[in-house]
Amino acid sequence: MKRLLFIAHRVPYPPDKGERVRALHELRALAERFRVTVAALAHTDGDAATARELGRWCQEVLTAKAGGGTALVRGAIALAAGRSVTEGYFRSPALERAIAEEARREPFDLVFGYSSSTLPYVLTVPAKARVMDLVDADSAKWSAYAGAARWPRRWLYRREARGVDALERRAVQRCDAVFVVSEAEKRALGLPGEKVMVIGNGVDTEYFRPMDRPPGPPSLVFTGTMDYRPNVDGVCWFVREVWPELKRRVPDLTFTIVGRDPAAEVRRLAEVPGVAVTGTVPDVRPYLAAATVVVVPLRIARGIQNKVLEAMAMGRAVVASPPALEGLDVAAGREVLRADFPDEWQKCVRRILGDASLQKALEAAARTLAAFDFSWASRMGTLTALCAALAEAAEERRTEPRGKESADAWTIRTNGRGEPLKGMAPRASPWPRQSLGR
Repeated sequence: MKRLLFIAHRVPYPPDKGERVRALHELRALAERFRVTVAALAHTDGDAATARELGRWCQEVLTAKAGGGTALVRGAIALAAGRSVTEGYFRSPALERAIAEEARREPFDLVFGYSSSTLPYVLTVPAKARVMDLVDADSAKWSAYAGAARWPRRWLYRREARGVDALERRAVQRCDAVFVVSEAEKRALGLPGEKVMVIGNGVDTEYFRPMDRPPGPPSLVFTGTMDYRPNVDGVCWFVREVWPELKRRVPDLTFTIVGRDPAAEVRRLAEVPGVAVTGTVPDVRPYLAAATVVVVPLRIARGIQNKVLEAMAMGRAVVASPPALEGLDVAAGREVLRADFPDEWQKCVRRILGDASLQKALEAAARTLAAFDFSWASRMGTLTALCAALAEAAEERRTEPRGKESADAWTIRTNGRGEPLKGMAPRASPWPRQSLGR
């Protein structure tokens, strides 16, 4: 089997948040076709401990400590040097040394980077082929943050958007294939070329499966990492703009915010009558099982929201904002309800609470769609086939000198769903060394 290096900006285990879920399923799928070494940054002591679990699928697991004051200093230095804070914050000389030592021991056939922050590592590893999963267009995320912020954060976010945009352009220029999570993210990326392909997220429909709803008053539930800015913004807006009228009309209604590390403004929401904030929980499924309606009121969102897929897989009625549904091929009105403005949210939630037949129809349609269209096995087949084809094709070209970024690329022929076709052939990149501006 060929050898693959998987580089992640965070340890992709346990699969308890969106970025880890996708990364772990990619890693597990690739381990069926390659001998995999994982290199990941450990941001907590817990990360370093849980990284050992990756040994179930990987031959080697390399970790290095990250985060804290040192990372902030490196981020500031990168900003002062005209690069993105992201590049400095996620740089670890210790991880660089560990990767270099492992590459000297036995060269890698393919290096796979997860998120734009890993690109500097990807481009310096001696390898025959390079693949990046950008997941989301993070430059667009920082631009959205800037639009909602005041000075000086607005300036900082705009500066970071430009820096991350440069990383994304460089990924398309220098890597053999680049993935994003949805067509919407591909459009947001705004970079031309056949190398940019869509690999959508899936959901574990065996783990997230319908469960009996316990007796009790009607309840709304939101799940997510609660120090993540879009989640914080979304639930605070919902409690401020939507909740008071809902609570007035349905006095016994409750709203439970479930997720790790709630920010201070989220914790304060527990002072509002009917609102509960759980903090970290060992398992979100009991909370989803108890939900009459799962609400996803995100005003800022990138990529595919796993929280929507998990609720659908558990057969729960979902009301979500347009940004939360962007990139998901779902039928609003049949599998979910969509709401934007406060009065729309109140109307949709009250419709479900007052119409048991509508609730059951949404639940059944959501579960059916999740089970048939969003399995991880179907999503990962395209990724593993492409990586295997790139590694095989790379045997026919000269291995790059250490540290040199290749100016060559591979044109990948795909069908209408972005799946690679047989007979892939190498040729010179149609855009060598040109600027890929938006």
